[in-house]
Formats: sequence, structure tokens, C-alpha cells
Amino acid sequence: MTDKKIHIVSFDVPFPANYGGAIDVYFRVKALKEIGYEITLHCFEYGRGRPSELSDLASTVVYYKRRKNPFAWLSRNPFIVQTRSPKKLLANLLKDDAPILFEGLHTTYFLGHPSLKERTKIVRTHNVEHDYYFMLSEQASGWKKRYYSSESKKLKRYESNLQFADLLLPIKQADFDHFSQYSTKIHLLPPCFDQKELVRTSTEPYLLFHGNLSVNENIEAVKWICKEIFDTLEAPLIIAGKDPDSSIIELSEKGFFELRANLNESEMSELISHARIHLLYTNQSTGIKLKLIHSLQTAGHVLVNPTMVEGTILDRYCTVCHQHFDWKHEIEKALDHELDEARFAMRTDLFSTKLNVVENCRKVTKIIEKLEN
Repeated sequence: MTDKKIHIVSFDVPFPANYGGAIDVYFRVKALKEIGYEITLHCFEYGRGRPSELSDLASTVVYYKRRKNPFAWLSRNPFIVQTRSPKKLLANLLKDDAPILFEGLHTTYFLGHPSLKERTKIVRTHNVEHDYYFMLSEQASGWKKRYYSSESKKLKRYESNLQFADLLLPIKQADFDHFSQYSTKIHLLPPCFDQKELVRTSTEPYLLFHGNLSVNENIEAVKWICKEIFDTLEAPLIIAGKDPDSSIIELSEKGFFELRANLNESEMSELISHARIHLLYTNQSTGIKLKLIHSLQTAGHVLVNPTMVEGTILDRYCTVCHQHFDWKHEIEKALDHELDEARFAMRTDLFSTKLNVVENCRKVTKIIEKLEN
């Protein structure tokens, strides 16, 4: 029995680890288990079930229904926080004196509660939430626009509650700079993910864009790629992901690309690992895109726009394209050539040092242990 214990409060059920936030939480739990922590995992449940796999990592898994009562919108607190505030959670956190890791601003309703004043409290910030919701409001219309706009304002006001944390764990340097206004106890923790040994495999001459194709950010990215790059460029492009929007299906029918929809995990992994060129475009700079990490774990060229790598150290491991003609030039140049050995060696070093998941989590546990003593 270990004497190292921790509570982790997750904003969602983190398995299956099939989207950015869930991936980050799941592989952090896995790393802490490997380091030797006994974990009590608290999950807010709203549609992802109660997977038995989590019991393999946590000694105790507790589920709470997320109460999406419309009246929560009238609260001064952000909706994403107010709907994750069951008294049962506080009662369970008080059953021992182990440190508490709150995953995301969403889960911090009890962060400043007097009952937890003497506890070591850590907050993992996945992004600057009010910026993210503001971007969503800019892309939405009708009641969704009003909701996102209201939530952005509430989140910006609520964010000052982070002063009650003993340690903040931002995901990238730009977020570190932002959250430093609330605490001097702050440590940069890069994303956690499925860390596989980098193996150089031969690639095939096709371009790949992958992601959740029902999400507006990715829908807009696909539209931009077709309009700005493939208006004149002819190259074998594959767009892959789940639940493609009707506008993406329409573009595929016009012949812009080959659509691979709703692939299973092994099919998607195969497609990613053998792509000669990965195209990554976004108009949102919040957080770190896990698909960027996945692309860098391959032997393919990774082409990105500046926003994709903004506030990170990852620009030096990619080809950053500023204008549409840069994209076309770099695609034509890379399509006939494998990634050179020096660039691949840089990636290998990146994942063994700066993006080593277990070692990065171990550094955090050492800080927590100092706070506890």
C-alpha cells in the first residue's frame, strides 16, 4: 500500500481517451499511477458511461451526475462550474487529507471553500477558458452566441478564484504567462498523451488532415484548406475524422479530397503514421492541439499555420506556413521527399525530454510533496 495519495477531479469521464481534454486527463492519471500514487478519481458523468478501464488506474472511482439545470445559467458562476457543484463531491474530498488536483476551471467550485483551506489544492488549466468561449461566441449565432458570450464574461470574472490554489499547472507558455497573475506557485506541465516510442516508418505520398469533423474549428479549417490551398494545387489529400458535417461531405463530393469518416482507432493510427504530410490549420490559439502532438510522433512532415503553435515551443519542430502560397510551396517540396534524419532526431529528443509524460508528471509530484511537508 502506497502512502502517496491524491484526489483527481475530472470535468468529464476521461475514457475512452478520444478527445483533447480526456486524453490529457487519462494519461496523467496513468502516469501518476505508474509513479506510485493511489488515486481517487472523481468524474462528472453526462453521456460517456462508467468504463471499467478506469478502475485499473484508480483505487476508487466516484461518479457524479452533471446537473444541466437551465436555471444554472442565471447563476453568477459560469455554467460549466455551477453544473459541477454537488455537495457529495465536497463530502468525499473531506474523507481524507490527500492533495486535490482539479482538472480544468470547470471543476473548481469548491476550490476556495473554507473546509479545504488547509488542503493542498492544484489546478490544471487546459486553456484560458474565457478566451475559448469568446472565440466560440464569435463563430455562433442565435441563443448559442448569447450563451457563449455570457459564459466568457462569467469565466473571466470567475478566473480570479485561482488565487485559492496552491499550485497552477498551465499547458503552454502563453497560458503560464497569463495565469501568473494569480499565483507565484505555477509550473508548466505540457500535455499528457499516449507516449509511444518513436519509430521511423516509411511514409506514403498523401496529405492528411484529421480531427473531429463535426466541430466548427475543424469544419472551418477544412473549408480554408480547400479554398486557399487546393483551389489550384493538385495533390492526394485525405480528410479523416468522425461525424463529418454536411459541408465537408459536400466538398468531398466535389472532388477536393478523399473523405475517411468514422475510422476505428487502428485504422486512424495507420493513416496518421504513414502520411507524408500532415496539414494542421486552426483559427483558435487556445490550449495545445493533441493532433499536433500525434502528428509529431510520426515520420511525416508537419505543416502548420502560426496560430497552431502560438505560445508553444513546437514551432521549431514544424514547418510554419504564413501565406497560402507558402503552403503550396512547402507541400510541393515535401511530397516527393521523406523527412530528413536530422528533423526526425529532433522529434525523438523532444519526446524523450520536454514531452516525456511520466517525467513531467514526476516533476509535479515533487512540487506537491514539498507543498505537503
